[in-house]
Amino acid sequence: MIGERIKELRHDLKLSQLELGDKIGVNPSAISQMESNKINPALDTMIQLSHHYGVNLHWLITGVGSMYEVTGDMEGSTERRLGKIRDYLHKELDTLIRTKQEAALYGSIELPVAGEIPAGPPAESVDSSLEILAVNRGMIEGEPAEYVCLRVNGHSMEPLVMHNDLVLIRQTQKWDKLNGSICALRIDGAITLKRLSLDPRSKLIVLLSINDEYQPILVNPQEHRDIVLIGSLRFLYRKLQ
Repeated sequence: MIGERIKELRHDLKLSQLELGDKIGVNPSAISQMESNKINPALDTMIQLSHHYGVNLHWLITGVGSMYEVTGDMEGSTERRLGKIRDYLHKELDTLIRTKQEAALYGSIELPVAGEIPAGPPAESVDSSLEILAVNRGMIEGEPAEYVCLRVNGHSMEPLVMHNDLVLIRQTQKWDKLNGSICALRIDGAITLKRLSLDPRSKLIVLLSINDEYQPILVNPQEHRDIVLIGSLRFLYRKLQ
């Protein structure tokens, strides 16, 4: 740690925290906090240590090499030393950014299975028994909070969506953009998974099944007190037997 090396340097120079602070323009209490690794030294502090005592900045930052510069030039070039620090800090920052980006792209997130969604006539959702779905973060567009995970109960969307599949619904209320998409809807408190078809002439909402054994459901918005588009199907997860 840099703080430990500052303390080692001060002892080697046989200076108190007050004496070192006076020399490099830093409060003695700040020197104490640096040495205990509570705060990191500022860029200017490291330059001052190099300028006044010929400290090897590579050693100060990484712990590798000798404590002092071996060139014999105790004053050295401030710009050269500043360049070394900038190069090191930029490298460390780039590594940190790449690590966070990889975690965001390839890490997994856990989504609770919020309940069941009927694939048939609309029905009330049944709460799930504490199921969790782990999803690759790179697959998710937008924020995880925009998605709801539900377990399919029924056969009207087979063979595309099977009974007991887990479906990931991205929540949106943009009816016009989802015409023709498989969507989750709530009608008077009951929900269903169907292909959405909007009939502009009759003003009816047509809910279509993929399974030919199920008839279309015609919904007249004027006859219902509560019609809500929950969102569209983005992913499904199926356990293979």
